[in-house]
Amino acid sequence: MALFSSKYPKTAKYEASIKQLHADFDRFNAYIESDELKRIKELELLINSTEFKKKVDKLKNERFKDTAEHRQLDKYNTRKKSSEFKRYFKYQASGMPEKINSIKESAKLTELTDLSEYIRSSEFLSAKQQKGFKKTEAFQKFKRYKTLSKDADIKLYNKQVKSTNYKNYLNMHDSERLKTYHELEHEVTSEKFIQFKNWMEDKKKFQKSEEFSLIQEHSKLLKSPDYDWYTKTEKKNAFNTIDKWEISFEDEFSAKQLDKGKWITGYYWGKALLNKTYVLENENQFFTDNNISINGNGLNINTKSEETEGLVWDTERGFMPKKFNFTSGLISTGQSHRQAYGKIEAKVKVNHNKAVTHAFWMVGEKMAPQIDIFRFNSKNAKSFTSGLQLLNGSAPQLVSKTVNGANFESDYYIYSIEWNKEKISWFINGVKVNEQSNNIPDSPMYLVFSSHITEDIEQLSSDANIQVEWVKCYQSKN
Repeated sequence: MALFSSKYPKTAKYEASIKQLHADFDRFNAYIESDELKRIKELELLINSTEFKKKVDKLKNERFKDTAEHRQLDKYNTRKKSSEFKRYFKYQASGMPEKINSIKESAKLTELTDLSEYIRSSEFLSAKQQKGFKKTEAFQKFKRYKTLSKDADIKLYNKQVKSTNYKNYLNMHDSERLKTYHELEHEVTSEKFIQFKNWMEDKKKFQKSEEFSLIQEHSKLLKSPDYDWYTKTEKKNAFNTIDKWEISFEDEFSAKQLDKGKWITGYYWGKALLNKTYVLENENQFFTDNNISINGNGLNINTKSEETEGLVWDTERGFMPKKFNFTSGLISTGQSHRQAYGKIEAKVKVNHNKAVTHAFWMVGEKMAPQIDIFRFNSKNAKSFTSGLQLLNGSAPQLVSKTVNGANFESDYYIYSIEWNKEKISWFINGVKVNEQSNNIPDSPMYLVFSSHITEDIEQLSSDANIQVEWVKCYQSKN
């Protein structure tokens, strides 16, 4: 299907898509600032960090036997199971050390010790050789010595202090080895150690960890409908057309009358410079403010069969009075807004009459170049021209395309251009219909909506008007 015979989206549908795009853009930007996305980014940064991954790997793969705590427990058990420690604790548990100590500190062992020294003394040996020894005090001491030597506690004491168990006990007791053992025992029997051991031996410890909870939270957030929409929308890069532009001028014609701060009604050179309304010598209508009105649907520029008098610009004689049989209207932003490059668009409906030219155009300080966004000048509203009006020497030159594909008076259409240093592109409801890359204007221009009659006619055969619901200008943010 050829470019200019293709159909365009319905205006209501196209506007709804633009409105939805802007709503999505607002939603997208709001989500960028949302707590949910901030949390996703925070978790993403955390769980992808080297430190976090090490923790997860440790939780999944490290066993208790791989830990320093296990080595401490193993050291403790090794000592506890050794023969010298087993003998020590068994001997200690028997109560014998306390029994021996009790005997050691008893009066009878002290007495026996003293008697033992006495019977080995020269005094005792001398007394023993005397007659009547049995009647002496020395004999009584000797007898007492014999009795104490046969005492069960004394015999037990003498036996134990010579035993290997007692010697092992003395060797271990108060030693650094025993001290270390008790330190290990205190550590491995502590609540903290037991909890750690139980945690490390729990096969589901990763699932119970904070790291697992954070991963689950992140995974759940990634399944959020808002995040899913955000990622898909971000991938589409759907907002480049919105983010590219910023409003430089607009009018929705919602006031009760035309905003004279934005618009003048007549050719700029007459209104702004001479405070006069005039038309060109090839025009058979005169511009009056009465032909410009605003209602609930926006701005109307009407063309009527109506007698009036006004000025015409004659290239040889200057401004000349003339009687006209037709009136129409023109509005421009010549005094309020001009721009070079950007995006210009308006939502417009035309009621066409083959004798009337309806135009949406841009011009600067000179009559050329001009940018015709649309110019309806054919026999019906099923086609119009778009393009540039240039000067070839002193003669006008049209570089334009005929656009068709719809009955343009059947509905409002959004007519737009995108203008940069390299080219100008024309669009209808977002569909490109023309593009030019030669002789691109580079000076600021202002907007003009107008209706003209250049044919010699006696009467208008039907109504003719332009209805403008809104107009907007954008500059590139870059």
